[in-house]
Amino acid sequence: MILPISFHLATNSLKAHRMRTILTTLGVMIGSFIISLILIVSGGLRQSVESQFSESGHEDLIVIRGQQHSTTGMETFSPLQIPSVTVLTETDFDEVAKLDNVQKIAPMMFLYGNAKNDKNVYDNVSIVATNADFPKMLNLKMTSGEWFDDESKYSQVVLGEKLAWGLLGDKEVINQKVVIKGQRFIVIGVIKNLNRPISATGVDIDKTAFISMNSGVKFTGDVKQIGQILIQADNKNDAKLIENISKTVDKNHLDTKEYSVGRSSEMSGFMNNWLETITVAALIFAGISLLVGGIGIMNIMLVSVVERIREIGIRKAVGATKRQICEQFLLEALLITLTGGFLGLLFAYGAGYLISVQFSLPVVFDYYIFVVGLGAPLAIGLVFGFSPAIRASNYDPIVALRHYH
Repeated sequence: MILPISFHLATNSLKAHRMRTILTTLGVMIGSFIISLILIVSGGLRQSVESQFSESGHEDLIVIRGQQHSTTGMETFSPLQIPSVTVLTETDFDEVAKLDNVQKIAPMMFLYGNAKNDKNVYDNVSIVATNADFPKMLNLKMTSGEWFDDESKYSQVVLGEKLAWGLLGDKEVINQKVVIKGQRFIVIGVIKNLNRPISATGVDIDKTAFISMNSGVKFTGDVKQIGQILIQADNKNDAKLIENISKTVDKNHLDTKEYSVGRSSEMSGFMNNWLETITVAALIFAGISLLVGGIGIMNIMLVSVVERIREIGIRKAVGATKRQICEQFLLEALLITLTGGFLGLLFAYGAGYLISVQFSLPVVFDYYIFVVGLGAPLAIGLVFGFSPAIRASNYDPIVALRHYH
């Protein structure tokens, strides 16, 4: 029965200093919010990566891509970033396509620009020039229309569903005209939503415009500036094929470090390692914010102890033990941190939902998010509330009763 009494006294004390309690709780809430949001977003990214690369077809792809050598900007930190300078050539593509065990092969020219129709304009749209094997290798489904063929010399475009919706709305999009990088295209197909912004392609397919290689070279002076090549082997034993691809491409380049050859499934591991690094770094900074909140709690609790010396003396005079005094003050610190932690977690999931809608990420409800989101504030309450609680419990009742406000 002692603990409920301590709890009642702790809540009454917090209510008596309402504004102080709210401000201290807010500091803890901000720290908990940042930590929880980081875990929610990184968990969503990790789940998106794993589901993307575990799909049938994706894990079997072999990818040839240029290496990123940029040392400035956020693109430096992304393992899936396609370098702005292309190093792969049409010769690379043609010679690799002739190798044994190559079942399907798709080049990817990365072009960026605006896309618009009569009413809407989208800037910095991903535009990919590729061939007819591309949708087959990635198991892309069409909500309407069809994919272009390799021999197409017409200005035809296939849109990701989100891009199609943004440009053309809910009307029939097939045969509608859109302007991409100043050139008119006719929409011949719409790709069904994948809701996965991270993939071996290096682009968010739902928001990308796909055109044929014949259309793509019109923007590059009839030069196929290939940024990436996707290859599908005709059997599971593709180790030999990867070796042959490397030898074939090596013959066409003086610097063999300017590109890489590997399985797309390996990118999942690279991406997860990258996410873990970014998450740990972000959690360190978020932990500092929570630590500042804990220092604030200790400061407030020490002030509270000084203000309530006479109350402590009266409680000890009527029989309260050191343990009961310590419980009361420690409970005050824990109530503040747990309330802040709960509110921070709640707001983090609200923000996480908005981010998931914007970037097509799943909302993750893993247990570790709740453990960290509530456990970290709880630990802060215990650590920073313990010293003031011990100090309060050690007051001599005679000295405390002599204290006047």
